[in-house]
Amino acid sequence: MTQLTRRGNAIPRALIRTLLLAAIFIWAAPASAMQILDAADGAELEAVISDRSVSRVTLADDRVARVVRGPDGFALEHDKSRGDLYLRPLESTAPAREALTLFIGTAKGFTYRLRLRTAARGSAQILIRNAAAAPRAESPAPREGRVGALVALVRAVALREVLPGYVIHSPSETSRSEGSALLETWRGRRFTARVYEMDSIPWDDSQAMMQNLAPGAAALWAAEPASGPSGGRIVVAVLETSRLRAAQ
Repeated sequence: MTQLTRRGNAIPRALIRTLLLAAIFIWAAPASAMQILDAADGAELEAVISDRSVSRVTLADDRVARVVRGPDGFALEHDKSRGDLYLRPLESTAPAREALTLFIGTAKGFTYRLRLRTAARGSAQILIRNAAAAPRAESPAPREGRVGALVALVRAVALREVLPGYVIHSPSETSRSEGSALLETWRGRRFTARVYEMDSIPWDDSQAMMQNLAPGAAALWAAEPASGPSGGRIVVAVLETSRLRAAQ
């Protein structure tokens, strides 16, 4: 098994923690995409909102207590009882294209800086999840369902911890094509994760490239820039193994 490296050195645990702050994009269906952001206190997060429909920001096991913002062209509603935020584009203004920033303070004392990019798409749902906010238990509850399986696989790839039932294949030669290179493949009965290194280009462009490399992906995850062995960006695409077999 080839170990992913960063500029010639093994990825340290401190960097792995940083990588897990990146967004995991889960698609149950393209029109209802939920963006799951794993966070820690003081984290800087990124997500996408709609330029035409209402977008929702919610916290797992926590509530938004206060928010500071100044997005032009958007109305912000804070549901204090549920602790959710709703962003609605104003009809009187042209669609906003510049990134917006929200500074969020939570009921449990955490703070996040959330950078929101607008896109021509339908309603967006953003879930911010902080493990420190979750209720403490003697043992963690097992993950269930499709979303749990996808998140568990992406975490395993980021942490380099092989899940039971998965086999890792590395290409004999790593060749770059159109700004990307396939580093390895994690194959399981249900899902297959392809690990790419992409040139240091914006995530928007990387996401478009991934749609060409892995159409119909069930999940996409991007690490921070310069996280790859050649200074590029690590991107993981998770696909249904059964679909890959049918396409072969």
